[in-house]
Amino acid sequence: MKKYHLLCQLAAFIPAVIMSFIAFDFSVNAQENNSSNNNANQTPTVSLTPKSSPTPIPLSEVVTQAETTSKKLQETQTNFSKNPSVAVIQDELPKLAAELDARMTETNRLLTAQPSLETLRKVEQDWKSLASVIPDWKKDLRTQAAVLDNQLGQLNDLVNKWQLTFDATNDAEIPPEISERIAATISAIKQTQKQVEERRAQLLTLQNRISEQEARINDTLETISRVREEALSHLFVKDSPAIWNVRSSVGLVNDLVQETKNSITEQMVALSEYANRKSDRFILHGIILLLLTGGLYWARRGVRPKVEEEPKLKQATVVFEYPFATALILTILLSGWFYPQVPRILNSLLGAAALIPGVIILRQLIEKSLFPILNALMVFYFVDRLREITTSLPVVSRVLFLAEMLGAIIFLVWILRSKRLSNKIEVKHQRIFTLIKKIIPFALAIFTGAFIANVLGFVSLARIVGNGVLGSAYVGLTLYAAIRIAESLLLFAVRVRPFSSLGMVKTHRRMLQDKILRVLRWLAMIIWAILTLNLLSVREPVFTFITDILTAKLTVGSISISLGDVIAFVVTVWLAFVISRFVRFILEEDVYPRVNLAGGIPYAISTIAHYVVLLIGFFMAVAALGIDLTKFTILAGAFGVGLGFGLQNIVNNFVSGLILLFERPVKVGDVIQLGEQQGDLKRIGLRASVIRTLQGSEVIVPNGQLISEQVINWTFSDEQRRLEINVGVAYGNNPTEIIKLLTKSVSEHPDVLKEPAPGCLFLGFGDNSLDFQARAWTSSTSQWVSVKSDLAVLMHDALRDANIEIPFPQRDLHLKNVDEEMLKRISRENSFIIKKEQNQLTNDGETQK
Repeated sequence: MKKYHLLCQLAAFIPAVIMSFIAFDFSVNAQENNSSNNNANQTPTVSLTPKSSPTPIPLSEVVTQAETTSKKLQETQTNFSKNPSVAVIQDELPKLAAELDARMTETNRLLTAQPSLETLRKVEQDWKSLASVIPDWKKDLRTQAAVLDNQLGQLNDLVNKWQLTFDATNDAEIPPEISERIAATISAIKQTQKQVEERRAQLLTLQNRISEQEARINDTLETISRVREEALSHLFVKDSPAIWNVRSSVGLVNDLVQETKNSITEQMVALSEYANRKSDRFILHGIILLLLTGGLYWARRGVRPKVEEEPKLKQATVVFEYPFATALILTILLSGWFYPQVPRILNSLLGAAALIPGVIILRQLIEKSLFPILNALMVFYFVDRLREITTSLPVVSRVLFLAEMLGAIIFLVWILRSKRLSNKIEVKHQRIFTLIKKIIPFALAIFTGAFIANVLGFVSLARIVGNGVLGSAYVGLTLYAAIRIAESLLLFAVRVRPFSSLGMVKTHRRMLQDKILRVLRWLAMIIWAILTLNLLSVREPVFTFITDILTAKLTVGSISISLGDVIAFVVTVWLAFVISRFVRFILEEDVYPRVNLAGGIPYAISTIAHYVVLLIGFFMAVAALGIDLTKFTILAGAFGVGLGFGLQNIVNNFVSGLILLFERPVKVGDVIQLGEQQGDLKRIGLRASVIRTLQGSEVIVPNGQLISEQVINWTFSDEQRRLEINVGVAYGNNPTEIIKLLTKSVSEHPDVLKEPAPGCLFLGFGDNSLDFQARAWTSSTSQWVSVKSDLAVLMHDALRDANIEIPFPQRDLHLKNVDEEMLKRISRENSFIIKKEQNQLTNDGETQK
């Protein structure tokens, strides 16, 4: 015990030592990081020491130096072709300039037509995307120019060096071959020097051309920003004439038609230039569309048998029954990745292309009673695409907007007043339909306000409100379709290989589907909320407001913390628990069943993985909290010392738990006995373990007791357990026959093992009986009490059937000085009892005959 207490005290100081080492390591790392940061922040110093003047090459080294110089010149000329970035820039820059010319014309026309804030935002993003490639080009050219400057300096040194050598040989008598070799080397150096200068001039020209295009983009962005700020500042100001005064202000219809043609022509030119510059993107889109179509068509053959097995999956097969439509919708949803800086007309064409397949798919996924809502949204979506194309034509765009708002008002009124539609809604969709009807009055008020605002000339305000609500509906419909498609794909993905072969899918398929769909729905809701704020042009102010709240600092002494830091800490810790659960879930469902591990090792691995993930998550959470890890580790080291003195028992139990996990004297699932407590070991925790007794109670035992005290493990090496049942028989029976009888009776039980074979021992002569002990082995560790009871019953029945008496304790009573009347009474009672027993024996004998 003294050794054990010493071990516990040493174990209690382990955290202090570990935390001290960690603190020291973090301090050293922090100092190294600070020194590296300081070195990184230091600007390189330029040496002002003049270079030593070149000296002539000794004649004995002229040939060797000439060969070396020739190799250097060849390397210099080879480096010209090693970096293809200049050739790429030369090829892409004219295309970019042509696209900027086309877009510049369209953008200028658009900015003079009072576009909506959403349109300005999209145009601004497009121009920023166009400018995103320029910094990389400029960086490549600067790098190449620096290399060329370095090469020119080296070539100048070589020319001077060889020229001095040539001048020094004029007065000396040297072979003419040497003189010609020197002259040839100088000529080669000058020729290479000329090529490098031409290359540098080419780079400088490219840099100038890129700077010109960058200036054009910056000017356009400044113009867009100015127009956007003016639109925001005049949002509640009348910015257009009333609708009844429009005709007199725009002129004739022929002019309007001509402007429409010009606008579409300019957009087509911009699209042509974009296609010329991004032709690889169109090819990639086509290839992925074909691959998706082929994959869905191939999957359809495997899906149909599944539907025959589970008819409830029939509705989910829509995405496979229309492979091209599904593939087209999926690729169009990814159009932002396929086509960066997409022109407005291409965006409209892609939206129109998704209209028909979207209707086909959605009509199969929703109830027929909701078809009118779907059809109306599709019509509004098509009108929106027309308005997007005609954005630079204010009159046409305005008329289309009024028609769209009027149609939306009429449609919403029809939904509210239509009893026929309400009667068609099924019971399971009544809740959604009721929610829609509650939202409709608000949407109706918004559309009516937008219609009136546009008529009176408040065009910008009307567009923000009307476009925002319609756009939010389109986004919701698109996300709904995406979720339904993802749900259909998920339903079949978990039923086909390779996912169907996973243990966790076989056992928890429904749970996994529900959790994945729940995550997708939450993501869809977040995306919908962000895009809706963006459509209403309030995303930036809302995000700015939230950011200001989250970043507001609360300073206490040297510690500065914010609400965002606290949220980051909580979310990081929560994610650590989620990841830990997921890792253990995968291990238990798919790893352990495929690997042959000894008992207790899977639980130990899972527990250690849990601790490691939580520890990493905790340190990441502390880092996310914004606390300096150097200071934190120092405090943690000091806290570890406190642990060693004040929390010895807790640390002792924690270390004992680790010993139990690694050494495995007892494992989860073992049947153990600790003192008077016996039962199954259910869990080994951080501080204590849980034993479930045979009576059903759960005993919390500190881990230290399982290490320090004597523990009986009934299932340490195997699950076999020997049962012992004592019984006594009356004197006069043959012990050999009794042993055979009892051995045979216990062997008949199905839970008794054949090996080791059951047996019976003659223990000795008792006071009232011959004492025997029946012994049997069973592997039913959890049911050993029931097996023991069954064996006792079998032994009793066997003795009874053999007419072998199981005696009970007997005592002789000697009476002295008893009254004669009492003796007579006792004698009569004994005679009566003996006679009754004789009659009973006679009746039993006749019954047996």
